[in-house]
Amino acid sequence: MDLTGFRGKFNVTLDEKGRFMVPARLKGELNTETLVVTEGLEDCLWIFMPEAWDNLVNSVEGDSSIFNVDEQDVLRFVITPAEEVAIDKAGRVKLPPPQVEAVDLVKECCLVGMGDRIEVWDKNRYDEVRRERKTAVKNTWKQMGRKGEES
Repeated sequence: MDLTGFRGKFNVTLDEKGRFMVPARLKGELNTETLVVTEGLEDCLWIFMPEAWDNLVNSVEGDSSIFNVDEQDVLRFVITPAEEVAIDKAGRVKLPPPQVEAVDLVKECCLVGMGDRIEVWDKNRYDEVRRERKTAVKNTWKQMGRKGEES
């Protein structure tokens, strides 16, 4: 992965075994044979390169207290369900069935590059979330002090 991280949106299809083909543009950025998949905090999965995953785990665990229930919930929801998955010789990734079920992935999905991770969404759900949040994103952009195109 280069310094800018994962970028772009890619439509993929899950086969009956829960596998998808890694898009050609992402293959070059995935210089590893294994990835880490976990449930995101929304209706999607997060895929990390092992090093980025280790950085996240170290940060979350280092900043959390075993006496703070909310912080422990973050560990339970993000760290606990994580599984290492392989990229097979055909360039496919098999998503763990419990995670596929948890976020209701069926067949038509999209991969969304988010810098340090890739999100896996049900395509219809992703389109719905984008429509629902468009105004909120514009407002957040303004609050962040960004000047630029506002469409």
